[in-house]
Amino acid sequence: MRIVVIGAGGIGGWLGARLASTGQPVGFLVHGGTLEALRSEGLTLLDGSGGELGTVTARIDEPLVSHDPGTLVDALGGHPDLVFVTTKVDALPGLAPALRRLIGPGTGVVSTQNGISAPGLLAGAVGTEHVLPGVARVYSAVVSPGNVRTIGSAGSLALGEWDGRASALAAGAVGVLEAAGIRAWVPDSIWAELWRKVSFVAVQGALGAAANVPIGVLRSELRDVFTAAVGEVVEVAAAMGHDLATDDASDPVAAVLALADAQPAGATTSMQRDIAAGLPSELDAQVGSVCRAGDDTGVATPVLDLAHAVLAPREARARGRR
Repeated sequence: MRIVVIGAGGIGGWLGARLASTGQPVGFLVHGGTLEALRSEGLTLLDGSGGELGTVTARIDEPLVSHDPGTLVDALGGHPDLVFVTTKVDALPGLAPALRRLIGPGTGVVSTQNGISAPGLLAGAVGTEHVLPGVARVYSAVVSPGNVRTIGSAGSLALGEWDGRASALAAGAVGVLEAAGIRAWVPDSIWAELWRKVSFVAVQGALGAAANVPIGVLRSELRDVFTAAVGEVVEVAAAMGHDLATDDASDPVAAVLALADAQPAGATTSMQRDIAAGLPSELDAQVGSVCRAGDDTGVATPVLDLAHAVLAPREARARGRR
């Protein structure tokens, strides 16, 4: 399959390095310092589970990179079969022109962002017929441009068609991801899967940023409040028609707690790290969107409301507002 990855940060670098290392034709749409770093130094994926520096798990010496979508289409020999969009949610509206130049009639555009808003933003640019909502799960971060480190498992990516139908494109995407060592599947409901991730990642990010602690503290000393916030997300999702229970986990809250217990104790989310560094984050896309959904459905979200209120002034300062 011809593949384009937009962005080469924690998610894009992880996905792109894994996919390119298996021989798939992969192009990266990147800009600025990332573009220059990939051109001059290549792309390296590190596993930091065993130590601070990490061991190399994938290395692409001369990745196909450009800031121009048309250049990538020409270099790949045609429109990509898949486009993985791995930028922050804030960047999505500005990507519309590039996406329209990249896609052909059969191209699937896979979202990987946290929160619930990314698929709709992408659909506004290219139409729901092209969008495959995706749910990426991996602890990854940029060490420096062109160098990405993961912690823990090799990661996973669930994806599916907007309307839930089976498709050869979704099945093909699962195949290339699995071949790259990334666990992949098409869930019964990609929308429920999206909310399942929100119930873990948005809560971890919100409470972790508000208390300035990693998951190890949230699941122990702050377990009660963590549990309550997870329950808020589960209730909002249910009110919107998404049952987060599965055949293997009839209690969605207990499932999230079990997942939290299995994570590296020092793990943090990208949103949490951005807030700690004083950078603009996805606070509104990840947490504010859930609070608003709770308001719309009549579901109270007091823990998440408080976390959002505590963090909102820091977010405003990071974005240059008062």
